[in-house]
Amino acid sequence: MFPTREDVHGIKRLEVLRQAAASFNFKGYHATSMNEIAASLGVTKAALYHYFPNKNSLLAACFEHAMDAAFASLEGARKEGRNGRERLVLTMSFYVAQLINELNCCVVLMEEQALEPEDHAKLVRQRDRFERALRAFVKEGIDDGSVVPCDPKLAIFVILGAMNWVPKWFKPSGTWKPDQLNAALAQMFERIISSSPAAAMARDVGELPSRGEPPASLISLAQRRRTPRPGPAKKIKAGGKR
Repeated sequence: MFPTREDVHGIKRLEVLRQAAASFNFKGYHATSMNEIAASLGVTKAALYHYFPNKNSLLAACFEHAMDAAFASLEGARKEGRNGRERLVLTMSFYVAQLINELNCCVVLMEEQALEPEDHAKLVRQRDRFERALRAFVKEGIDDGSVVPCDPKLAIFVILGAMNWVPKWFKPSGTWKPDQLNAALAQMFERIISSSPAAAMARDVGELPSRGEPPASLISLAQRRRTPRPGPAKKIKAGGKR
């Protein structure tokens, strides 16, 4: 019922991380100073050093947070997906939800070259392991018939490239809500690889459900087919053909 000292420390550390990631996304890592991060949090620069020894450790923590979310997403998808395609789409949906949810750290994923060599090497190992697991889902889907035959490596590069750029342009305060965007992305990811793609997707992201959707609903929404609207009836001329 009452948070421990460790709980409070963890909450404050996450808030520092969240604000730092938002600043890195907005201005870039090199253009962001510790003073600016501290000012945005209403604390002194010295207070930040209680949680992170320097700016580079903040960046490394952002990537660590991202990879923790990635592997947690994999595990959730393995449990809830029924075939390779569903497991891949669910992994992406769980992961995107972590990246864009305003209650979590909107992690910067485009500044890896600024990492220290040791941190960069660790990130590369983790990322390679994550990508191999995603490719395995694609291969599994090809084998079970849920994924169209394709090059799994290229398919994952395309999907990850689109997904990792989302934190650069998405704003939780904008017109689209996080769950609306996540549902729309699930539709697109599913349609890219599906062996039986949906005939249409949402034409307006803002019209999608604006409340949290359980994973099964995301899959259902991604696979939903919109019935084409009937066109205007053609007139039949006397003595002619339709």
